[in-house]
Amino acid sequence: MFSFSNSDDHNIWDEHDWESHINEMTRRHEHLRDLIETDHDRQPRWLHHLKELPTKLDAVDAFIEEELLIEESHFPVEDEFDDDDDQLDFLEDDDADLSDDDEAGNLFGDEDDEFDDDIDDVEELFEDIFDEEASETSMYDYASLENIAIYTDARDFSADLLLFNDSKPHYMEHPEFIRFVSDILLVSSKVAAAYSMGFDLEVLGANIAYCKKALEKANLTLEHLQKIKNNPVDEQDYFMLHRRLFELRNNIAIHIQDTRHFFNSQI
Repeated sequence: MFSFSNSDDHNIWDEHDWESHINEMTRRHEHLRDLIETDHDRQPRWLHHLKELPTKLDAVDAFIEEELLIEESHFPVEDEFDDDDDQLDFLEDDDADLSDDDEAGNLFGDEDDEFDDDIDDVEELFEDIFDEEASETSMYDYASLENIAIYTDARDFSADLLLFNDSKPHYMEHPEFIRFVSDILLVSSKVAAAYSMGFDLEVLGANIAYCKKALEKANLTLEHLQKIKNNPVDEQDYFMLHRRLFELRNNIAIHIQDTRHFFNSQI
């Protein structure tokens, strides 16, 4: 969880401030994502995990863990922001070469190793993020990420989509369905990123910003689903997927409104 050392309300960022920051850091760290993606020959990472890990949920969790590792690069290693740094320049120099093990902090191991050889390190980071409880002053009393309904719904939805790899493998041969699954997984990872920020007032804007990204992805995925109706997704599966995704999208929107109301009530 992240927190500011200065709790003055005038210095607290709202969701729009955080959204701008996250978007800028995403742009600056595109090379980190490229480094991870190329490790799997441009195949979706979740497809690699699906082949290598014992269960569908394991594959989903491995993907989310990697996404959180990328999101962690957007924020300081320390728990406190530097109030004197107006640009929040707590990241590596722009010229740093993340392909160098020394500069990248050996996050990905030696070049000859498979990326998932370091999965234990990633899992440790994932556990550290979620072991802390939400603030006692928060409207949320969540001891773990799994207690957040929109996360478990998105995670379970993602895992159920991977079942099509067994029951209807021709779905997985269609590029647009592959993209659809990837987008659903990103909904889960953005909700997880929101939780990792915490529920303290100083970072609640970042929580909301990540939930908004999950909502945006859910809306785009609903549009994408319509494009794969009947090709390759049959009508029965289409209506089942649409119902679940529509409900998930609505619940994320409600969660954002509730969190935003709490934030505004504290300012």
